[in-house]
Amino acid sequence: MRFFKAIVTVAALTAGSSVFAGECGFAQCWGAVGIGPGGAWGYSYGKYSEADAVNALQGECGWDCDNVHTFYNTCGAIAEGSSGNWGYGWAGTRSQAEDNALGYCYQNGGGCSVRVWACSP
Repeated sequence: MRFFKAIVTVAALTAGSSVFAGECGFAQCWGAVGIGPGGAWGYSYGKYSEADAVNALQGECGWDCDNVHTFYNTCGAIAEGSSGNWGYGWAGTRSQAEDNALGYCYQNGGGCSVRVWACSP
């Protein structure tokens, strides 16, 4: 009987943790967006860890991205302006993340456009 209770307890704990995991599964929802000098940019999504997301992003941009932002189970975007101003945004959809990034970018200057986006839900 003790063995059975232990299995039920482990099953309940495991089932409970998946509620917090998001749609893409536990620990597989990390993403990152980044930009750098000379037009460097990169993105990643659906990674097991934040470090995996950053490494994949840096591989995309030749390790030149110096403005890097990570997100979990959502979308992220970076907008850049004509005078070096930029903004990062995250939200549940691509369009909301882009709008947030543009909003922050315009708070610091003009000529903003989205440089990179990714979603990892």
